[in-house]
Amino acid sequence: MKKGLMAMFLVFVFVTSGFAADTIKLGGMLPLSGRAADLGITCKQGAELAVKEINDKGGVLGKKLDLMMADSKANVQEIVSLCNRYIQKDNVNFLFGIVSSAGALAAAQVAKQEKVIFMDTVGSTDTLTKEKWNHYSFRAGTCNSQEANSLALYAAQDKKLMKFYNIGPDYEYGRTMWDIFKAKMAAQNPQAQFLGEQWPKLFAADYTPYINAIIAAKPDAVYCSLWGGDLVAFIKQAKPFGLFDKMKWIIATGGDNTVTKALGKDMPTGLIVDQRYYFYWPNTPRNQEFVKAYKAAYGDYPSAWAAEGYDGIYFLAEAVKKAGAMDTEKVIAALEGLTLDLPRGKSTMRKEDHQVACDFMVGETVFDPAYPFAIQNKQKVFPADQVLYSIEDWKKAQSENK
Repeated sequence: MKKGLMAMFLVFVFVTSGFAADTIKLGGMLPLSGRAADLGITCKQGAELAVKEINDKGGVLGKKLDLMMADSKANVQEIVSLCNRYIQKDNVNFLFGIVSSAGALAAAQVAKQEKVIFMDTVGSTDTLTKEKWNHYSFRAGTCNSQEANSLALYAAQDKKLMKFYNIGPDYEYGRTMWDIFKAKMAAQNPQAQFLGEQWPKLFAADYTPYINAIIAAKPDAVYCSLWGGDLVAFIKQAKPFGLFDKMKWIIATGGDNTVTKALGKDMPTGLIVDQRYYFYWPNTPRNQEFVKAYKAAYGDYPSAWAAEGYDGIYFLAEAVKKAGAMDTEKVIAALEGLTLDLPRGKSTMRKEDHQVACDFMVGETVFDPAYPFAIQNKQKVFPADQVLYSIEDWKKAQSENK
């Protein structure tokens, strides 16, 4: 009887271990409800599309990808709790996702402590890959310096813009975006003036006090880093004041098609905007394939957030394939310096800081008869080495933060 029980136990261990060994688990965390839901849902869709493509081709090293996903609600405490649950209960191989910059920093600390690889998708603070860099954290999306520096260089082309004002969310992303923009604009135009700052909390209900303060300041241009549902709400509230006719607007992620779709014909034109990926740029076979597959799966154009989720999965899958094993240190070594042909174009995971380097485009909002929402014209492409912080800057930050 004891021998029979032992045999059954050994069979159970073999089967369950075999199942685990045939699966690569990713613990995903994205906001799937609330004002940030458009970012989280489309990022999730992009990631799921990549998982399906990879699994349909046999997976990685004979293993299928298993992407778990939880609603992080853009909440730091929830993200820390999810990270710990994924690692301690679900035995995930990777942590994946995050929209909030503050949340990305929190997940990176858990990854460092538990020695688990974290692939950040949307959270974009430079601090993640610079001042608070760690061996286990990587970012498949672009970072603040690439975005803010590109916007500053584009805006600096207009010599009439001398007086700048800021409105941004009162947390890591908004604060660092303004600091970087100011530094780059001052370097381009030493006569530039920075008149004031407004810092609404995330998911604010009423932007009227901030709108009135901007009107009173009379800037030539406003730098705005509100995003997602907050940006939609702000534009809807500000438009009746004629705010977008009184001054030039420079809006980070203002080209996000989840925003332009939500606003429809209410989207102001002539805004200087960026987005981290466009379904219509670059015009390459790889991007066209992605757009076609995404539209077939979800009946919509992919957002930048969808592309960042998609790219994050491919970076992890290709690194595991290159490493030839699930060993964490081997996968880290394979990720460092890895270059992939992605929908956004050729992208390299820099060896030193674990930040993706890729080209970045800025333009101005316009309506095109081909689309029911605003897109961009007057585009200018900025190579990564012109707008991404340098490895020398990264090394300096490492030495200062030892």
